[in-house]
Amino acid sequence: MTISEQPFHGHPGWPLTPPDSSDPPAPKDVSSVVTAIHVISTERAALAHLEHIYQTDARAQADLARAVGQIARSVSEGGKLVVCGVGKSGKVGRKIEATMNSLGVYSAFLHPTEALHGDLGLVRPNDTILLISFSGRSPELLSLLPHLPVTVPVIALTSHTHPEACPLLALHGPAGLGMLLPAPVHEDEETSFGVRAPTSSTTVALSLGDALAIATARKLHTATGKSPAEVFRGFHPGGAIGAAAAATPLTTPSIDLSMGTYDSPTSSVSLRWEEIANIPSIPFTLQPPPEQRIISLDILVPFDQIPTASAPSSHTSGDVRLLDILLTAIQHPNAKSWVFLSPTEIIPPRHLRSLVSPGEDMDMSVSEAMARSPGTPFVVPRSDWLLVPHSAPLSELRRLASESRSGSNAISVIAVMKDMASPDSCIGVMEAEDLLNA
Repeated sequence: MTISEQPFHGHPGWPLTPPDSSDPPAPKDVSSVVTAIHVISTERAALAHLEHIYQTDARAQADLARAVGQIARSVSEGGKLVVCGVGKSGKVGRKIEATMNSLGVYSAFLHPTEALHGDLGLVRPNDTILLISFSGRSPELLSLLPHLPVTVPVIALTSHTHPEACPLLALHGPAGLGMLLPAPVHEDEETSFGVRAPTSSTTVALSLGDALAIATARKLHTATGKSPAEVFRGFHPGGAIGAAAAATPLTTPSIDLSMGTYDSPTSSVSLRWEEIANIPSIPFTLQPPPEQRIISLDILVPFDQIPTASAPSSHTSGDVRLLDILLTAIQHPNAKSWVFLSPTEIIPPRHLRSLVSPGEDMDMSVSEAMARSPGTPFVVPRSDWLLVPHSAPLSELRRLASESRSGSNAISVIAVMKDMASPDSCIGVMEAEDLLNA
C-alpha cells in the first residue's frame, strides 16, 4: 500500500494527499478553503489548550468540581441553575441552558439587562448563577451583581485564570460563594484571524459548558433506572433522537394528582394543594388618604451606606475609572448601586448604568467618559439634589419631580432630611424615577 492509499484515522474513504486521479477536482477558490481550515485548526488548538489547563491546574480542577457539586445541590434542593450572559456569550449561555435542561438539570436563562427591569424575580435564594463573559468585566453583568440574593453562589466562566483578578467575583469570591471556570484561548482572535469576532473564545466556552452539563448530570442522576442517558431520552420524544428512543420505551412513574404540586416555570418553590388551600387570608390594612402619605424609609438607601469610589494605588493617573465605579458598587450591595464620586457628587443607579453602557471601555476614566458624552448627566452635584423633610407628602414630591421634567434641570436625586436646617442630617436617598413609578 502506498502512502497515498493509507487510511486516515480508520476512514478508508479519506486518502492522504496527493489525491489520485479519481478524486473530485480541487476548488477554484483555494484561499477560502485554506482560511476555513486555518479557523478549524486554530479552534482545535484552543480546545487543546483548555484541556491542558484542566489536566494540570489544581485550582481550575477544584473550582470545576465545586461548580458541579453546587449546581447538583441547588437542583436537588428545589432550586435551579440561572445562566446569564450578553452578546455571543449570551448565545453560548442559551445553548448551555438548553443542554442542562435536556439532561434534567433544571436551568433558566436570564438576560442581565432585562433582570434590572423586573426579571430579577427569576433568581431565588436557593439557586446558583453562571455568569459567562470572556473579559470577565461585562458592564451588564457587573451591574447585576449587587442585586443578586446574598445566598446565591456565583460561577464565572471567563478568560481569567485567577479568581482575584476576575471582577465578576469581586463580591462573591471573598465570601466563598464564588467559583472561577477559566476558559482562556491560546492566542487572541485578532492575532489568529485579523478580526476580533468571537470564534475561538466561544468554542472554548461552549465546550466547557458541555463538560459542566455532562458532569453535573452524572452527579445528579444516580438512581437506578434514571441515568443521564435515560433522562435525556425521556426529554426527547420528537425528532431523530425520539425515533431512536422509541425502540426502548421508558417507564413513566404514575402521578398522584391528589398530592400534586403546583409551581411556575420560573419558580424554584413548589406548594402542595393542601398548603395553598390552608394559607390564611391577609388582613386588610387601612391606608391613609394619598395626600397624607409620606415616604417610607424602607425604599430609601441609607446615606451612610453609600461608598465613595477611588482609583487603586497602582493606577498612576489617580483618576477614577469606570471599572473602579462598578467594583465599588458591587462590593457594597447595601448601597443598591449608589456611589459617591466625591463628598458632594453622587452617581445614582440609573446614571451608573448609562455610564457603563455596552461596549464601553471599562478602563476609561470617569472624566473621559463625561467629556465623550457632555450632554449626559452622569454625576449629580449636591446643589441639584431635592432636599425634603421626612414628613413631606408623597403627592407633593411627585408633583415637584413631574414638573421638573418639563424644564432643563430635571430632578433625579431626592434626599430625605431629618432636619432641614442641618446639612448633615440626611437619612437616605432615592431616585425621582422610582418615586414617579411607585
